[in-house]
Amino acid sequence: MLLVYIIVIPGVIASHQGQRPRIISGPSHPMIGKKQGNLTFNWTFKLFPGRTWIESVEHVAFGFWKPPGYLKTKLIVIGRNGEVMIRQNHERKISCTFNTSLLQVAFTVHDLGTGDENEYGLHIELGLARKPLIDVVTLLLEDPPKIVTPLQRNIYLRNGDELSLNCKATGLPRPQVTWERFGRVVRNHSILLGRVNKNDSGLYLCKAKSTAGEDSMKIFVRVEDKEKPTVATVSLSGATIPQDKSPEWRTVILVASLSGLIALVSLGVFTFYCRRRRRSRKSNAYDSLQENTSGTTI
Repeated sequence: MLLVYIIVIPGVIASHQGQRPRIISGPSHPMIGKKQGNLTFNWTFKLFPGRTWIESVEHVAFGFWKPPGYLKTKLIVIGRNGEVMIRQNHERKISCTFNTSLLQVAFTVHDLGTGDENEYGLHIELGLARKPLIDVVTLLLEDPPKIVTPLQRNIYLRNGDELSLNCKATGLPRPQVTWERFGRVVRNHSILLGRVNKNDSGLYLCKAKSTAGEDSMKIFVRVEDKEKPTVATVSLSGATIPQDKSPEWRTVILVASLSGLIALVSLGVFTFYCRRRRRSRKSNAYDSLQENTSGTTI
């Protein structure tokens, strides 16, 4: 007997809940519209079996939603008998269509602008004894794609180096990002090549597309033939350093050259000082000898 209750009662509850008034379809979350365009919110709902709009619905309202759960501003209201009331000064901004037999309502916001980005709510009042049917949708405006990375437009590599290209873009709806080469798509979002060679040189094109538009960025990759830099001796410092044209090695060469030059100048100054001091000593010794001989009688 207990087993029968366990099986039957949940089924009865589920069946009863399935017959309760509810919203069975609505707009996507969020709704994304175009500036200066129109956007329509569609809903279909269900009442108790055998009940009609006129018998069950007090009114259907649509407007700005205020958390935690009510319409802050009613923009348009559909009454029990199908009468429509629109908020003053909003006659050109909002309109509606509805079907009392199919229990469908649709509200259209016209000439969208930045001020229309908001949370909108549907409120179907079924009387004091019934819980209202509620749905909330956020309206956002399209934002055209904009590529934000990579920032480097020219990349120089050597044979055997790793190439990593990562393309990111912002926008609403979220754009699809692809890499193209020679006019065809080669990767999505990122490219990673473990060991590049001369054939990997060339133009890489990042594209970001959505219904709001498109953006693109060109990246030029150049791969040098040399796998390792050549080595030569810098005579000024006597050090052996790689002769490379990269900015880092240019700095090293410049520092080494300056160090060698400073060493040569220091050596010259030191040599001059030593010779001058030696001459001074000789001169003092000669003067002393003259003084001693001048006072002696032969």
